[in-house]
Amino acid sequence: MAKHGENIHKRKDGRWEGRYIKARTDGRKAVWGYIYGATYAEVRQRLIQKKAECGFYQLSGTEMTFEELAGQWLASASLRLKESTLVHYRYTLQRYLFPVFGGWQVKNFSERLLEQGMLQVIAPADHRHRPLGASSARECLTMLRRICKYAAHLRLIRPMEICVSLPQTKSAKIQPLSKEEQARMELFICKAPTARKVGLMLQMQLGLRIGEVCGLQWGDFDLKAGTLTVQRTVSRISTRDGHTKVVIQSPKTRSSRREVPIPRNLIKMLQGLRGDAEPEVWFLSGNAEKPVEPRCYRKSIQIYLRQAAVRKVRPHTLRHTFATTCLQAGCDIKTLSEFLGHANPNVTLQRYVHSNLRQMRLEIDRIFSPLFRRNPVSKRCSAAR
Repeated sequence: MAKHGENIHKRKDGRWEGRYIKARTDGRKAVWGYIYGATYAEVRQRLIQKKAECGFYQLSGTEMTFEELAGQWLASASLRLKESTLVHYRYTLQRYLFPVFGGWQVKNFSERLLEQGMLQVIAPADHRHRPLGASSARECLTMLRRICKYAAHLRLIRPMEICVSLPQTKSAKIQPLSKEEQARMELFICKAPTARKVGLMLQMQLGLRIGEVCGLQWGDFDLKAGTLTVQRTVSRISTRDGHTKVVIQSPKTRSSRREVPIPRNLIKMLQGLRGDAEPEVWFLSGNAEKPVEPRCYRKSIQIYLRQAAVRKVRPHTLRHTFATTCLQAGCDIKTLSEFLGHANPNVTLQRYVHSNLRQMRLEIDRIFSPLFRRNPVSKRCSAAR
């Protein structure tokens, strides 16, 4: 049943099988790939596509392993990555991907094998780590796809589409500070303002991240114009020797480098705090030598929350409170997105904007009360009751 030169034949189980050369070893020995289908025409069509792909990409059959390929990819990407991002990528590879894929030879990659390996990464049978959540699993899958795309760019493999069902997202709803809690916090800060206390206001009324507050210098404030420029962030990252270090780098994304207006009440507090501080003096630490790092500032924030009789929350809740307050006050999404330093307004909607029951009640009354007043049927129903 095979036709000359096509490498297609009918198997005993009734399926059609086609084979093609998907790579060659260093000794030019053919490495065969196989395709199966219910009909001859189906296998022939897919075989033409596979032969074209492999002919175009001229697969080398290299003995390179996934670990070697990932190291090469990371080196090529390192020039455009921030140091903290590079450290995080290395951790993800070492912790999750290398234990499964590390020794695999690139020439043997296929969608089926990579998808099976990805499932082992998400839920390892040997329990070397807990099953990954939605965010971590998505991050590992994205990195695997990028590495495979890099391998295809080097003509080591053909382009591959890796599809894996990821764990469902379990989003813990962040409850922003209530109006009463915000008022208590502001009253506590106004009684005896300090730079560290005012830093809470910068998060709650300007939407700054904690690392961005730690990265502020007095030169970033233009108190005459009433603006603040966010141009750096502070974070602590791991080093290759197992220790950690503090790094000062550009903000999280390009859009995070932004200029924002300062509320009038904050301008007065900042004017009283600045004194004769030079522009290079760090806002929180009060000296030019080094900034306060986020780990230490988090401890201060928890103390201030307790002293202000406000429930214990993570610092990011203050940023979340800013976003929610702005939207409920009628701020448009595009403007709010620029306040927060997001590249896409959809990120603002998905991550920070949530209605509360009070807001929902106001909206339902606003929408349907006028209809009730205009509708005579509704009036008769009300009178009948």
